[in-house]
Amino acid sequence: MLYGINAGILKLNVYDGGSKRDEKNKQKSLIATMMMVSVTLAFLSGCAANEKSEDEDTITVYLWGNTLNERLTPYIQSQLPDVNIEFIMGNNDLDFYKFMNEHGELPDIITCRRFSLHDAAELKDQLMNLSTTEVAGAIYESYIGSFTNADGTVNWLPFCGTIDGLVANRALFEEYSIPMPTDYDSLISACQAFEEQGIRGFVADFAYDYTCMEVLQGLSIPEITSMEGRMWRSSYEDMSEDAVGLDDVVWPGVFDRMEQFISDVNIRPEDLELDYDPVINMFTEGKAAMIRSGGANVIEFQNNNIDAVFLPYFGQDGEQWLLTYPEFQVALNKDLEKNTKRQEMAMKVLEVMLSEEGQNTFAKGEDVITYSQNIDLLLSPYLDNLKPLINQNHLYIRIASNDFFAVSKDVVSKMIRGEYDAQQAYEAFDAQLKQPADQTSETVLSVITILCQKPYTPKVFPA
Repeated sequence: MLYGINAGILKLNVYDGGSKRDEKNKQKSLIATMMMVSVTLAFLSGCAANEKSEDEDTITVYLWGNTLNERLTPYIQSQLPDVNIEFIMGNNDLDFYKFMNEHGELPDIITCRRFSLHDAAELKDQLMNLSTTEVAGAIYESYIGSFTNADGTVNWLPFCGTIDGLVANRALFEEYSIPMPTDYDSLISACQAFEEQGIRGFVADFAYDYTCMEVLQGLSIPEITSMEGRMWRSSYEDMSEDAVGLDDVVWPGVFDRMEQFISDVNIRPEDLELDYDPVINMFTEGKAAMIRSGGANVIEFQNNNIDAVFLPYFGQDGEQWLLTYPEFQVALNKDLEKNTKRQEMAMKVLEVMLSEEGQNTFAKGEDVITYSQNIDLLLSPYLDNLKPLINQNHLYIRIASNDFFAVSKDVVSKMIRGEYDAQQAYEAFDAQLKQPADQTSETVLSVITILCQKPYTPKVFPA
């Protein structure tokens, strides 16, 4: 195993490349890369064998990115000075860990940002069941359901979450005497009023898969979280069944609302070329009144003297919701159960990580919310208007499988270009979800860095 490699790291970039249009060429590239990685793992395992005695007292924690290393690892180390913890840069989605698991190299503790139970199914048998632990019991029932397997086990727990919604330029609204939106109808009225002034009412960085996915879901949160929606989601996330497509109760309406929104706020085909910087520039220059963004941007805008305010997603039934996703999910290797001392050490790391002080240390009074009961996160004062929604648990955790990222980008882009109406979009999305998993996405792995040296000091590697 890799447990004893003090500064050893196998860093893989994982890229979801969408449909396999160039299957043969990609397979050749992937096979060559896999051969390189196999050699790498053999080399690293040799390093680990030389440090076996140290492995028994070391807990390896793989980090999804530099933010976690900078904000949380010093706190964990300070709280557990007697536990030898090795922090290694991993990756932000599950494909990396699936590959490690296939080669018997899964670390003790995994953190992952892009996550869904749907994608995590392959790892289930190698992960501890945390359902009876205190840290799992502290998570609100409405949220732990998104992490509960069909058999009632829980392998992954959510850390504090990022919020996603609309960000409005309040000064621009005041300048043109346009009321700030409070529901879907007033949102559309505001967009139309700004368009009459030559200002875009709403723009978003639809060049990104996550924006296509989040707007599609954000507009229909009340429906997706209904009893029918929850039943469908449970079936989709449960990979014990064959590939599950969309249902015919909730999802046709999701695409109806997306089609209506595209028309109502005048989203244009050229918007598909917009990535982060152009959208931010349009907002800061007063050329767009509202954008899709996160709470962190509100704080950044305010710190730069731009009077921005965060708005929720407005359901067409009058309800308001915040779309959220955990900063990361965390899981423990089931092999820890073979050694009581190591299991206890790993549980201490998990408890410190998910404690109130641990989450606040990471949050730094910014834009995150908690999924755990009896934890009070110090929310930025610029986001005080969101507290009623947080108190009402109007927090929706997005469906974020690799399929949903890729298919949302494809289908929503075609809706914006006018190639699909709502019914065609629904049918195309459903058909792509039903394809075998190896036909809907491509995992491209490349070896970036291999190090095996002593003594160990925490390192920051490129994300």
